This record gives sequence, structure tokens and C-alpha cells, in this order.
Amino acid sequence: MTGAEDRFKRGDQAARKGNYEYAVELYLQGLTINPKAAEERGRLHEYEARSIESMGGNPQGSMATKIKSMGMQAKLKKLTMQKKWDEALIEIEKVLRFQPRNSSLLLQLAAILEHMEYFDSAKVTLEEVNAHDGRNMEALRRLGRLWADDDPEKAVGYWEKLRMIKPDDKEASKSIRDLSAATMVKRTEERKSESGDESFQALLKDEDQSAELEQKGKVLRTSEDRKAAIRFKLDEIKNEPTNSRLWRELGTLYQEQKEWKHALAAFKKALEVNPHDLFAYDKIGALKEQQADERLEEARKKVESAEKDGGAPENLVEELKKLEEQVLEFKIKEYDRRVRAHPTDYELKLRYGRLLLEGERFDPAIQQFQKAVKDPKFKVASLNCMGICFQRKGVHGIAIQQFEEALKGIADRDSEIGKEIRYNLAVACQEMGDREKALKCFQEIMAADIGYRDISQRVEAMMK
Repeated sequence: MTGAEDRFKRGDQAARKGNYEYAVELYLQGLTINPKAAEERGRLHEYEARSIESMGGNPQGSMATKIKSMGMQAKLKKLTMQKKWDEALIEIEKVLRFQPRNSSLLLQLAAILEHMEYFDSAKVTLEEVNAHDGRNMEALRRLGRLWADDDPEKAVGYWEKLRMIKPDDKEASKSIRDLSAATMVKRTEERKSESGDESFQALLKDEDQSAELEQKGKVLRTSEDRKAAIRFKLDEIKNEPTNSRLWRELGTLYQEQKEWKHALAAFKKALEVNPHDLFAYDKIGALKEQQADERLEEARKKVESAEKDGGAPENLVEELKKLEEQVLEFKIKEYDRRVRAHPTDYELKLRYGRLLLEGERFDPAIQQFQKAVKDPKFKVASLNCMGICFQRKGVHGIAIQQFEEALKGIADRDSEIGKEIRYNLAVACQEMGDREKALKCFQEIMAADIGYRDISQRVEAMMK
């Protein structure tokens, strides 16, 4: 047993006893001896996170943590600029010690590992980001690139997830097409090798497949393009009927054509061949959500059209209201499922919380925002939404605290989100009876944008 292996083993033993501090120390020693140890580097960060959580801290880091690590961050930046990767690797682990689930730092670590050509370690680190920040597009993009040569099908999975977040991502679409084509060509070569068929007929067959793959690689701009793509996808499925990814891709093509029944059937088939395909569950939910939104949009257009023609009938307005309630209830249930399926996706928690807020379920909404606020990307939005919840509950003191905390994270107070938070703060102050503070906030917004909401009328009313 090497020195590194011995330390890792002793570290695991310490962790099993709950002594995470000692486990971390042993793992850091082991990684100093063997910096290429990929899985062990990921385990180090897990033990660090458990240590922080056991003391009531946040593994993603806090403002105090950032201030504390400023000196190390400056040193890390200098080492990175000098391309002293060995030293930078040691330094970044010092910074991560107090914030092991900081996505930005983990992405920096992965970049350093890639420069050192420790690609397995880079993959593990990016997987860490993906585990607790599932919608981080940079992590998904880099995982797709890193896995392209070793496991094209796995790479396609990451690119697909990226495309679910950003459907028009050109690199993701191209990579999916190219990797799928490369996989098919590889299988063709394997079949030829097994059969020993190197004949002229086999060569012609390969040329036909190349032409077909080129056609599949076309950008799908029109309905006819998508219909052709559906035919190709069905051919692929004939060769691999148990590949859930192909069924999902078929469903997506049908969804783009708004052939809802066929899309749903394809997604369900993906689940039938692979019951653990979480992407398929999400696809079904997204499909039903799109259908619900389109029904709602049609109903709203009917009411708007009727109002222009002299007034909407009462039954039409009532139907729209009922449909809005039904769609909201469906979305609340769907996002509850998604949040449970992806417990580390903080953006989903924010979306779910907003739906609960819309449904006036303030306490459950606050619970979601209190979780989402842990992600720096969603902190301001979560604080603002929490403030609204407390305001609607009549707890104005806490609402004001949330709005003021949210404003601290705004660089431009005159931006749309800045004005919205200040407006909410002013209303909360007014409702609590702090007229002076409310008027000051309203006047600040008015000075920047006199046309914002009903700001002019509010100021005039308070000035009387």
C-alpha cells in the first residue's frame, strides 16, 4: 500500500467515525503525494462539506468566507496567470476547504486539472458541480467535451441536458449530431470487422450511410426538415429499440411539430425501456406544461378579442379564470415532482417557490426560497420573493429585512430588478406605517423613472 493509499484509507475510517476534520487532513496529505487521484479528490470535498454542515455552516460559502479567503484568492490568481499549475492546485484546495461546493471555484479547479492533463480528476470535479448545481451550463459543456472521445454516448447525455436548459445552443446541437454520427460509424466499422466484409458493396453501403448522416446533421428549420428527421430517428430506433435517448429525441421532434400524442408516446417509451431515465420524466412534464400554456394563451386571446368587440361574456371570463387555476395547480404539482427528483437544483426551487407564491401558499413558498437563497446566482431573486411572501402574510418587519438584504446584492439600483425591490420595500414600509421611509424610496424611483408602475400617483398622494 502506497503512502497516498494509506492516508486515504485512514481518512475513510475517520469519516465513518464522524471525525471529518481529521479525514480532510489525511486526504489532503494523500493528494499531495498523488495529485492524480480522481475519486479521492471528489471524496475530499464531500468530507469538507460534511464537516462544515456539522457545524451549521454553508458548504457553498458565505460573505465572511469570501472575505477570509481573499488573500488566498489573490495568490491563486497570480499562480494561474504564471501558469504554475502544481502550486495553483495546492492553493485552490486551500480556498475550497471552507467552501467545497462553490461552483465557481470548482470550475476553476477543473480548469487547472485540465491544464495538468489530469482529465479524470477534471471530470470528477465537474461532476461535483453538476451534482449540486444541475443547471450549470459551463459544467455540462465541459463534461460533454471531456467525455466525447472516451464515451460518446455519455457525452451526448450532457449535451442533451444542456440543450434542455438552452434549446438553441449551437454547440450542443452540433455535438449531439456529430457524436451520434460518430457512434454509428464506429458501430458500422465494428460490424464490418466482425463479418470481414470489406467488399465493394460494403464500401457503397458506407457511402450511403455517410450521406444519410450528413442529411441528419442538417439544422431543422422547417416542418419538412423535422419530418425528415423523424424518419431518420425511427430508423435509428429500429437498430437500437432499447436506447431511451433515441426515444426522447424522437419525442422532442414530435413536440416541436406539436404532435402532442406522438411526443408523449415517445417519452413514455423512453421510460418503458429505461425506468431510471430522469430526463424522460422531465420531458413529459415539460410537454404537458407547454400544452397547458398554449391552452391558456388561446383562452386569453378569446377574452381579449371579445373585449375589443364590446365586452367579454361573463361565462368566457369565468372559464379563463378556472383554466388559470387548473394550470397553476398542475404546475405546482409538476414542479414539486421536479424539485424532489433534482434536490440540488436551486433554480428549480426558485421556480417552484414562485408558483407557490402565485397560488398564495406563502409558507411552502418561503421554504423553497430559503433553500434557493443558498445559491449566489438566485440570492437576490429569492430574497425579493421571500419579502413579498412575508409582506402578504402581514409580517412587514421581516419583509423589509428581506428587501433590504436583496438590495445589497444589486449593483445597479436603477435596473428593473433594483426598482422592483425598492418599490416592494417602499410599499412594505408604507403598510407598516413608516411613511417617511416609504416616501423616500418612492421618490428615489421616481427620480430615475417617473413612468414606473403607479409611482407618480403614490408620491402625489403621500405629498398631500
